[in-house]
Parts: sequence; C-alpha cells; structure tokens
Amino acid sequence: MSNNNFDIAILGGGPGGYVGAIRAAKLGLKVAVVEKYNLGGVCLNWGCIPTKSLYHIAETLESIEKASIFGIEAGKPRLDFAKAMARKDDIVEMQRRGLFFHFSKNKVELIEGQGKLISSDTISVKTKDGKDIKVSAKNIIIATGSSAANVPPFDLSQEGVMDNKGILSLKKLPKSLLIVGGGVVGSEFANIFASFGTKVTIVELLDRILTTEDEEVSKVIYKALRKKDIDIYTSTKVEESKKRSGMFELTLSGGEKLKVENILVSVGRGPNSKDIGLKDVGVATDQKGYIKVNEKMQTNIDGIYAVGDVTGGLQLAHVASEEGKIAAEVIAGKDKAMDYSVIPWAVFTSPEIGTVGLNTAQARQKGYDVCVGNFPFSNSGKAYITGETEGFINIVTDKGTGEILGAQMVGPRASDLVHEVAVAMKGEMLIDDLSTTVHSHPTLSEAVMEAAEDCFGVATHKS
Repeated sequence: MSNNNFDIAILGGGPGGYVGAIRAAKLGLKVAVVEKYNLGGVCLNWGCIPTKSLYHIAETLESIEKASIFGIEAGKPRLDFAKAMARKDDIVEMQRRGLFFHFSKNKVELIEGQGKLISSDTISVKTKDGKDIKVSAKNIIIATGSSAANVPPFDLSQEGVMDNKGILSLKKLPKSLLIVGGGVVGSEFANIFASFGTKVTIVELLDRILTTEDEEVSKVIYKALRKKDIDIYTSTKVEESKKRSGMFELTLSGGEKLKVENILVSVGRGPNSKDIGLKDVGVATDQKGYIKVNEKMQTNIDGIYAVGDVTGGLQLAHVASEEGKIAAEVIAGKDKAMDYSVIPWAVFTSPEIGTVGLNTAQARQKGYDVCVGNFPFSNSGKAYITGETEGFINIVTDKGTGEILGAQMVGPRASDLVHEVAVAMKGEMLIDDLSTTVHSHPTLSEAVMEAAEDCFGVATHKS
C-alpha cells in the first residue's frame, strides 16, 4: 500500500509532531502522522501531564495538612495511591481522546506503527496490525523525541530500577526511593513522593541540585526539600548497586551506604534517532545522534525537517510545539524562523519555579550593566493570605536602557507569574512599563510589579 497524496508526513506524534500537524492542517495542507506508541508522546503519556497530575495531588495533601492555620481541623490526610494513579491515568486518557478529536476535526490522518525514512519523500511503516505500507509526502518532519538511557551502575531493565515511564506505572507506593539526578525531573519526583510519604534520597553528581536554575533559586528548593526530610547528596555518585532480598544496597562515592526499595534514574536522555533511516537518506546528525537543523527547522536534506528533543535543543514540550508550528508554516510558504530569545519554563516543585531569559550571572557574562529588581513573597499580602510566603521574584534588566533581560521566580504560582515577564520581553517593553502597570490588589502578580519597581528603589512593600 502506498499513499502519495500528503503535503506533510510527520514521524512522531508528540508535542512537536501533533502540534505541527494541526497547524499545517489549519493552513490547508494534507497531513499524516506516524506514531508507534500513543499520540501525545512523552509529554502527555509519561511526562508533563501525568507528573503534574500527581503534583497537584501532592499539593492538595500539603494544603490539607496545613489547614489548621486557617482554622480548619481536617486531621492527617491518607493517600490512596491506587486511586491517585488511576486519576492520573484518566487524565492522560481524556487528553489523548482530545487529540484524536482534533486530528479528526482537522482531517489529520494518524497511522499507528513503526516508521522509517527510506527516501527524502517516503516513510516505510510497519503498522500495528502487521502491514507494511509506504507513506509518501512532499515534505517530512521528524519529531521522534528522546528517551532515557542506562546510567552505570544501573540497568533500566532490572526490576525496581525505573525511568520516568517506570515510576509513573508503579502499582504500590514505595517505602523508600533513591533518585539519581537532582535536575528538574528528579526534583519534581522527589517533591511528589516525599509528599506521598516515601522516604526519598537524591544523589547528584554536580555541586548543587537544579543546576539549570539560578543559584539562589536552587538554594530555596534545596531547603524546601530538606524540610520534607529528603536526603540530598551533592558532588556524589553511586559507585555500586546490588540487589538483595528485594532491596537495593548502594555504596556512594563518599563511602556512605544506602538501602532503598526503588531507584529512579533521572539523568542521561538521548535522541530517538537510531533505526529511523537517517543515514540511508543522508540526514546530518552530531556525534550524539541529534539531528542538525537551522532556524527554520530544516535539515541538510531538502524537504526534511526536524523538531523537538531529537534536535538536541531545549528539551521542553512547548519548545517542541513551537518548532512544529514553525516547520509547518515554513512548508506552507510563510517566512518564519524559530526565535529562542524568550522561552519561559517552569519547575513544579513546592514552591514552584518560573524562569525566562537571562539570570544575573549570565547577563553580566554577556557584558550588560545589570540591575536586578527583587521582591520577596514574604512581603506579599496575598502570599500571607494563602500561607505561601517562601521565595522571591528577581527581574534582571539593563541599567542603561531599561531592557528586561530575564526573570527568576520561586514561590506560589511562579509557573504562571513568569509569563507576565515573558510577554513584556516579547513585546519589547521596558522595565518602566512593567513597574507602572497598575496591578489588582491583593494578588500574587503584585510581586512582579514590585520587583520591577525595586529596579528603581521605589517598591512600596520593600524596605
């Protein structure tokens, strides 16, 4: 079977592939998506959506536990882990159904099976029902994403050693959990499972957790995780791992001995670029297997594009989605290019992190004369009302021009508040514009205004 009528064939139905497909369809192009697992990719099935579903449950547990400060005597809540995981699965399934609906409405054809490029305009597919078909199109977008890799001395095939997929498939709550890697994924799962009642330990090779974040932000989260009785070893690695009687016996580089029930490996992702025909077609990759693209998401082969994690850029679902849109619009004949200058991101720990643009050190390295406006949530009336006073907002600016260079936030709803600064940056507003925009009272967003005012030393609620 061969279908030669598509304008675009997309290999991979994750946030880069499916968003690109829908955008292309809305632009009048005929589109097919080849997906071997579940529509939505890692983000929907084993990443963003399920983890944030569990995060919300963890947040709710914490809210109930501290309800007495509001005069509510609710007692200690009890987690039904099976129901929590079932709710997570229900949310994922509902979101999947939504994607099927959008595909149907926009006439995007979904082909379920394992795809491989056999030419610059054809993908060979082994379908789920065992058929071999060829899908031909004028253009191809590769959106195959990334996956976890084995990290010595661990083996993901060993029972009890898990990646993000494995931990989201647990049937019972572990009594103890070692998390290898204190980055975003590791810190988020540490926060969730500690709230659920698991004894959590983090082992991080670098000298601090969350090294992708501003150092002051990292310190706040370190303290918050320690308050939850999470043990954190930095500048440390696991030298040896042995399993005896259902428990892992571990030796750390500092000589410490640990015994845990489960292990989450949250480091070492790699591109899903093997066995998809890249070499046969001549698509260029780097030494790690990431596909090389330009700002229009074009590879070195005419008519072949690549988006998302497989390109080795920022491994964020919303970045993959934007890249998918750019590729679709370029194919549709529009003069578009990917702009990475304003990319916000969030970390769903407790408290949350929101980041966009440059931090203080990065801005100084680039030669800017830096001014930083700071406002602590401990000075926010709304934060006191909700009982969430931990954290702060920093806004980094160019002292001479007033250009907003970035922001780092850690505190209540930082994942939402960061977008106020992102919009200002995208619109090329100055810090003066942000500081003089009247904000409703009492709101958490006032903290953004006051951080902007602090650039001029006039923040009302900061001495």
